[in-house]
Amino acid sequence: MSYALNWLYFVTNTKLLDNKSFNDSKKWREVNIDWYKQGLSYRELDSLYGQKNETFQKWLDNPYYNEYWQKMTPYKNDFASINIPVLTITGYYDSDQLGALNYYKEHHKYNPAANHYLIIGPYNHNGSQGMPEKEFQGYTIDEAARVNYNVIAFKWFDYILKESTKPDFIKDHVNYQVMGGNEWRHAPSLAAVSNDTLTFYLSAQKTKKKNRLSITPPDNNRTIPFEVNFKDRKNGEFRRSNSWLIASKTLYNTNCLQFVSDPLEESLIINGNFTGELMATINKKDMDIVIELYELKANGSYFELSHFLGRASYTKDREKRQLLTPEIPETIPFANTMFTGKKIEKGSRIVVTVGINKDPFWQINYGTGDDVSNESILDADEPLKILWHTDSFVKIPVWRENKDSKL
Repeated sequence: MSYALNWLYFVTNTKLLDNKSFNDSKKWREVNIDWYKQGLSYRELDSLYGQKNETFQKWLDNPYYNEYWQKMTPYKNDFASINIPVLTITGYYDSDQLGALNYYKEHHKYNPAANHYLIIGPYNHNGSQGMPEKEFQGYTIDEAARVNYNVIAFKWFDYILKESTKPDFIKDHVNYQVMGGNEWRHAPSLAAVSNDTLTFYLSAQKTKKKNRLSITPPDNNRTIPFEVNFKDRKNGEFRRSNSWLIASKTLYNTNCLQFVSDPLEESLIINGNFTGELMATINKKDMDIVIELYELKANGSYFELSHFLGRASYTKDREKRQLLTPEIPETIPFANTMFTGKKIEKGSRIVVTVGINKDPFWQINYGTGDDVSNESILDADEPLKILWHTDSFVKIPVWRENKDSKL
């Protein structure tokens, strides 16, 4: 994510913080668009800004979770020794959520007695660090979600440092706000926030020119063709532009296929991280996959629930790159998705979009199998050609009040 370079200048340009550079969004946008249109290698991004950044280059030299990164943070059994109380606060749309939840999960994994609590709700990064605004990206958050987290933080410190009582708001290890339900729920673990799973398959069948998202496994394995031309730079693929909306009449549908379920026959709550496996045959050795999860309401509006962006060669093991074999069917698991929690009404449909990243604000993987930071538009002569297999599936964690009910 090219924001990393902006952040590096922010924290290293001066002895304090370089707010002037960081807040110059016009220049940063121009730098990223210029890099995108020229099709330069990712290693040249800092030069476009006009100032080489040694740390950025060192990060690019370590593209997977190797010893360089492991020494910087708690790693595996290191978490077993962390016995201090921890409160993690993050949001469903917080760009730092994946990091926050990684620490939370690893802490509990290696230290079952971890005194670590989580609060998560419908916020971006700023909203989870102070007082959330009433409206965020087109969504008016529930009144119950309007919590002053500065107050919660001070009550937490009183609890830990002054032997006060634990804040009433923190009722269990996981405290999550159900969007659309105007309520908070509490669970002893992340696994306990759901009691069932919806499994959908990517179907080659079409309904109103859109691929179906089917609850029935395919009788035979068919394929759905898809192609991405990395040389085409006429338009940027702005996944997270200023106009991005959570609740919208339209959805992001560039460089992706759209799969739509039948209407749900019951109301339920989607809680947790969706997972799944993509089965694909491609003509290259790698690709960066984007998966988006939406609710399509009966009134025709969309609500973004969660998303995934990951490099196929690292989905099985982020400590070791495993390239794909061209023209051979491959299984690509995914799990590092954004946690969400929302009440889904009866009659709504589930929408999944599956596509490829080609965004001016992210590194672009051209699929040669070489160091992605060294690839450029010169490696884009042949389009990426994909056959998505219909035994590909997504699993969506849900909470059903009546577990015996059907879709």
